Amino acid sequence: MICRNLLGAMSVLSLMTMPGYAQFTLDLSGMSSNGLDGDPANETRVFDIEDTFFNVILSIEYDITIQASDPSLLADVIVRFGNSDGTFHGVWPDTFTPGDGVFSSGTQRFTGSFSTDIHLNPDLEFHVSLFESFDDLVGADAVLLDGSWIELGPFIPSPGALSMLGLSTVGLGRRRR
Repeated sequence: MICRNLLGAMSVLSLMTMPGYAQFTLDLSGMSSNGLDGDPANETRVFDIEDTFFNVILSIEYDITIQASDPSLLADVIVRFGNSDGTFHGVWPDTFTPGDGVFSSGTQRFTGSFSTDIHLNPDLEFHVSLFESFDDLVGADAVLLDGSWIELGPFIPSPGALSMLGLSTVGLGRRRR
């Protein structure tokens, strides 16, 4: 009986540590970049990730269409990720450049994905902002067109969630005796 309960608890814990339990798609349509990093005219959007035990984002997939006004370049647009307190907890970079290497103005769609390990704060707010690596214009240098999005996921559970689940599973096993 104890062996079966321990095996059940271990099975649940191993399932919970596997990534892939939650994914969130965030609409970035209409966001604009207006200046260099830190310029208050740059747009930042705040997304509340649903209340969940999952707090570490392991990957980001994106489908972004950028319209860069001449003389701004598609390669100048940078996307930054952060938490509610302005920090980024993780070992991977907190920015990416969808149009990296495209040194022209105009409109172009960029798709892809990359690994990350973004640790969300307990308030589960995820901030996305745009800025320019070189500010060419007064006003919007670039805009993300309709249909631009990023998808966060898969997530892994927070250590506290795993501990709670493990203890409750062990407790249920003892209660049956």
